[in-house]
Amino acid sequence: MVRSVWLPHIALTVLTTASAVALAAPAQAASVGVASVVETTKVQFKAAAKKKNSVVLTRSGNTITIDDRVALKAGPGCKPVKNDKTKVRCTTAKAPTLLRVYLYDYSDAVSNRTNIPLSASGGADHDTLVGGSAADTLYGDAGNDALYGGAGNDGIWGLDGDDRISGGDGDDRLYGWTGANQVSGGNGDDHVEVWIGGSRVWGDAGKDTIYGSNEADRISGGADYDQLFGQGGNDVIDGGDTRDYLRGGEGADSLYGAAGDDVVFGDGGNDMVSGGDGDDELRGDYGDDVLYGGDGMDRMQGDWGRDRVYGGGDNDFIDAGTLAGEGEKEAEDADYYSGGEGDLDSVMYDRYQHSDVTADADGVTGDDGADGEGDTIATDVETLWGGGGDDRLTGRAGADSLHGGPGNDSIHGLGGADFLTGGDGDDYLDGGNDGVEDQLDGGEHVTEPSGDSCAQWEFDRLQRCEIFVVP
Repeated sequence: MVRSVWLPHIALTVLTTASAVALAAPAQAASVGVASVVETTKVQFKAAAKKKNSVVLTRSGNTITIDDRVALKAGPGCKPVKNDKTKVRCTTAKAPTLLRVYLYDYSDAVSNRTNIPLSASGGADHDTLVGGSAADTLYGDAGNDALYGGAGNDGIWGLDGDDRISGGDGDDRLYGWTGANQVSGGNGDDHVEVWIGGSRVWGDAGKDTIYGSNEADRISGGADYDQLFGQGGNDVIDGGDTRDYLRGGEGADSLYGAAGDDVVFGDGGNDMVSGGDGDDELRGDYGDDVLYGGDGMDRMQGDWGRDRVYGGGDNDFIDAGTLAGEGEKEAEDADYYSGGEGDLDSVMYDRYQHSDVTADADGVTGDDGADGEGDTIATDVETLWGGGGDDRLTGRAGADSLHGGPGNDSIHGLGGADFLTGGDGDDYLDGGNDGVEDQLDGGEHVTEPSGDSCAQWEFDRLQRCEIFVVP
């Protein structure tokens, strides 16, 4: 379950982010903004305190022009622009490599209109930070900030407040931290995390990895292969087009694989898991879950809890039971299984159930599974697989495929052209006296000179049956 990995993952990211923010923190603000050249190729601007700054950065060769809406001063390596107190030009000895901008109180703004990376810190209040075409690093700090990376592989930290974050083009790293954030990855393979407070996150185009917060988030993957993790809270997660990996985490989540061959895990909580189009793998895990396969040949498992599993279109495979090594299911974990529209939908007890199983696909409530399990198998399931014990499998009036597996099984096809296999053990197979051809395969037997017993009706085909029973 995701709860076993979430806290260490978040703790590591918080530690990394805290270190990055500490390195980005500026010195105390002055009453007038100051621009200067530092470390030979870097241009730095510390905006004025108690002013509403709006800074625009442009480039011409090795010269960076800093244009604010309020007066500023030229520091080392910079010169004021004649007749314009709000503009300074700074020239580096070599091609500039980095622009640093520190904003403080009030609602400030900075826009990078160069191809040089920008590192900008928003400070207090509601700030707007806009990156350029290079790999920018933006820190919103306190307040409800708007942060736009633009092109390039950007790193953006919203920090405190309800922030709007857009990565733009490029492979971006976006972190919402606290608040109800709105985060858009844009084009590219993005990594997105929101931590405290329910947020809205869009991965957009590209192979994105998104982690939700500890509260209720809405996460959309968009195009390409995405990995989406809800974490805590009652999340809504939509994988979008193509193949995706979705994991709900704690809480009652709603997960939609949509198009593509998706892998969708509910994890903890009472989840709704929908595969959508494609050949999907769906698991409810812990909680009372509802699973919908949709179109495609889906593999589905409710796992722990009182689950309802619906196959949908095509031929689906439903695993009845819990993961191997986690023990047998109990009566309070009684499940409902419906195959849907396919012609060969399967309910399988063979993977995780080691006790004797009774399964009949007659739709009667609570008469399927191991002793006391209380599962219900609907009449639209055509294929049954027994467990590891001495099973009793019974078909319907139509054509069925019934497989006993290990143990001394009793298998009854009833009406229709049935296919029955006993598997290992001394089994009894009976296709039924319905005037159609049934195929019976006793499989491997255990004891000599007995073995598998097969009822021999007029039209049936029998193989590996040691004892022929004439009804």
